[in-house]
Amino acid sequence: MHMGTWTESLPRCGIRHGLLLRLVGPHELVALLTMMIFCQACESGTVRPGVMQYCTSDAVFSAQAEPLKDITTVHGYAEWMKGIAVVAMPGCSYELNTRSFDPETSTATFFGTFRGTHTGRLDGLPAPTNKSMETQYVYNMHLNPHGKVDRITKVWHSAWAAAQVGWTPPTGVFADAEHLFHACESGKGWQEIMQYCTPDAVFSAQAEPLKEITTVHGYAEWMKGIAIIAMPGCSYDLNAHSFDPETSTATFFGTFRGTHTGHLDGLPDPTHKSMETQYVYNMHVNAHGKVDRITKVWHSAWAAAQVGWTPPTGVPADAEHFFHACESGKGWQGVMQYCTPDAVFSAQAEPLKDVTTVHEYAEWMKGIAVVAMPGCSYDLNAHAFDPETSTATFF
Repeated sequence: MHMGTWTESLPRCGIRHGLLLRLVGPHELVALLTMMIFCQACESGTVRPGVMQYCTSDAVFSAQAEPLKDITTVHGYAEWMKGIAVVAMPGCSYELNTRSFDPETSTATFFGTFRGTHTGRLDGLPAPTNKSMETQYVYNMHLNPHGKVDRITKVWHSAWAAAQVGWTPPTGVFADAEHLFHACESGKGWQEIMQYCTPDAVFSAQAEPLKEITTVHGYAEWMKGIAIIAMPGCSYDLNAHSFDPETSTATFFGTFRGTHTGHLDGLPDPTHKSMETQYVYNMHVNAHGKVDRITKVWHSAWAAAQVGWTPPTGVPADAEHFFHACESGKGWQGVMQYCTPDAVFSAQAEPLKDVTTVHEYAEWMKGIAVVAMPGCSYDLNAHAFDPETSTATFF
């Protein structure tokens, strides 16, 4: 390529030809100019097919920076920069502060400063914040024997830049994770929450009411039922939040307050009692800032006892309701709502030796209490619950 073609864009970068020629030899100058033209095109977001003539087709890219950790090719990085410079931050600018070339390793180093304001919508980023960033970075570009860039490594404190532009709070918590927290706790449900997480985001909790819920979709709808139907007017506090960049995990410590006044399937009738319960969410955030896994840590039995869903001893409500309905002779129609349709029964007692289902036992007790011994009564002397075996005992 003719030297004049190489130097056409140099005035825009502030390069003085004579100075460079005194500092490096002609071969090194050609190599450095190759990389500078590519760097300039990349930073301005004007990467065209013609610019790719300066690198190999399989040129690799790497960066220890959260937004870039899944980008492994220069092609992919060039398109990412195009989205930032042209779509997300139109009118952005950059300065090339220093540049150098190491002929022994055939590596050019560029130290730059990028400035921009987030005014445009781009997939994978939060909504425009209209905030500005001024972020510094370094490129190390390797040149192969044919004068093509075949490897780029970027060194960049991405979390600092993201905090400046409002993509994450100053504490480092990713924006989508915090938006998800507030949407979930206020009962917005999956339709609102889905924009902040992956479609198949998983959920887990070692808490009795949540043990069958395995997706964030399912949990969001469960919280919607609690917040909107069972406890309308409930509130919450976000007590603390933090972010661990090594594991890409956001942690939220909250307190939920509500009074059970509404009918919701799966819960006892409204108790008009209140709860104040603490909990922690651990949310894993993927490379695109989306939540893909949530773990909730919550002492659900404590909360349930506060609101009257279980007695203070911890005996589950359905088990106690069953006991009272059975002993008062309500029969199967009165107890079936508290047990499974095929619930089994056993007793080492002569009158009951042929009774093998709860259905049959409930009808037998109905006969005793209503027909054989009308006016009978009973006392519940004591009750307890063993969470390890999930077994309630009534005396």
